[in-house]
Amino acid sequence: MQTRALLSAMRQLAYEKGIPLEKLIEILSDSISKSFKKKYKVTPNVKIEIEKDDLKILIEKEVVKTIIDGNPLQISLREAHKKYGKEVKEGEKIFVEANDKDFSRSEALAAKQLLAQKIKELEYHAAYQEISQNLKSVYTGTIRKRDEKGNVWVEFEKAIGVLPLAYQVKNEPYYVNKKMSFFIMAYKEDTSKTNIIAILNRKSPMLVRKLLEKEYNEIKEGTIEIVDLVRQPGYRTKVAVRSKVPYIDPVSTILGPKNFRIQNIVNELSGERIDVIQYTDDPKIFIQRALGNVKILSIDMDFNNKIARIVVPDEQLSIAIGKEGYNAKLTATITKWKIDIKSESNVKRKVDEKQETVFEAVNLTEDYNVDEIDIKNIPSNFRK
Repeated sequence: MQTRALLSAMRQLAYEKGIPLEKLIEILSDSISKSFKKKYKVTPNVKIEIEKDDLKILIEKEVVKTIIDGNPLQISLREAHKKYGKEVKEGEKIFVEANDKDFSRSEALAAKQLLAQKIKELEYHAAYQEISQNLKSVYTGTIRKRDEKGNVWVEFEKAIGVLPLAYQVKNEPYYVNKKMSFFIMAYKEDTSKTNIIAILNRKSPMLVRKLLEKEYNEIKEGTIEIVDLVRQPGYRTKVAVRSKVPYIDPVSTILGPKNFRIQNIVNELSGERIDVIQYTDDPKIFIQRALGNVKILSIDMDFNNKIARIVVPDEQLSIAIGKEGYNAKLTATITKWKIDIKSESNVKRKVDEKQETVFEAVNLTEDYNVDEIDIKNIPSNFRK
């Protein structure tokens, strides 16, 4: 039997699959036992020993004076004396090194197939453990491939994941071999039931929330609380925070000197802007803070209709509204107030604007159906 080559192959498997060699030895032993039973209808005790660069397969056999009916689990007393010495006695059970008679080529192949099947099961279990432990959280992986449908395939330590086109941020670069963080929102099996795939998301506000929780001990430990978080993926996130300790300023703590501390998350989000807002129960102050670095000339609160009517200098109108109205819309979303922004000159001239100036909350409900995500064709060549 080519045990030296077998040991070399197992060591390579242990390295590539991240499975301890001891576990592979245990699997091999069980596979040999099962293939032996398939051939001889009896189950032997199998022991595997490693001596330097060689591997020995030992089968427990009973020492008998005469082997009865070719019993594969018996060894003649004469042969036992010849191989293991005169001290071996009849009726004793000893471990005998397996030979080609015990295992023909077909039995060795059967054992190899059982070994491969068991390794696949271990890989599946390891992948499931990795995904389930990081479900609804952020996990870092390496991009390996973009398929013809635009899905991005990601490799983790033991599992694989797919970032569907619907959950990718527009214009965000997904380069092969790039490491990125992903929100694992779900998982599913492929049609063969042999692979489990993490369903990833880069658009979700939960990605930013989990990155903040991971980055800041103050948030993780509850010293600073995230009251609310709204996001326009790829453009801007607004996060309202408050401190549970009077002497801690939550905004400066999160931003850090010259915004240095938040930079890791900004980089992870490919430059997406993050507005950190100190929460207050006073809606007028909260709205002013949420609009950002904008000079507000006046703000009139219509509590009956829950509309904040805001006047800003002409040159700051576009800043207050933001690209495609996102700054105003996100402000409305996080404050739960409608935002009506007008320029100073329009108010002075009492211009009856035809253009709608009231910005309402954005619907941030994340509806997704995992069953609709196609993972039939898992790329076979995106692994390292």
